[in-house]
Amino acid sequence: MRIVTTLFRETNRGRLRGPGRGHEQNADGLWEALTAHLGSVPESEFERRRRIGALRGHSIDASHPPTHLRRRLLLGGTPLPASVTTDTETTERIAGELAEVRKTLAREVVRDGYGNL
Repeated sequence: MRIVTTLFRETNRGRLRGPGRGHEQNADGLWEALTAHLGSVPESEFERRRRIGALRGHSIDASHPPTHLRRRLLLGGTPLPASVTTDTETTERIAGELAEVRKTLAREVVRDGYGNL
């Protein structure tokens, strides 16, 4: 299942409830649903998609390098410690500051649908 499927599922739940209803409820779990989806993708799927990308080759007019090359670059380097770290209190304060924007964006995604972003 692709992440787009998760986005469509969440937006469609709101539409089934009718205009103006259900969007906020679905929006509350949107980011968690997407996180859970990404965490469920097995490594074999990443490998399958890497092979497909390598077979397709490069596109001169593409705005980004193919995913398989970006992923190889990210995974091929030596991990470095984070240059910015926070304690629990700071992390919670940042999350609090972003909470309303996070809700607003989720509501817009659920209300307007992924295809309108």
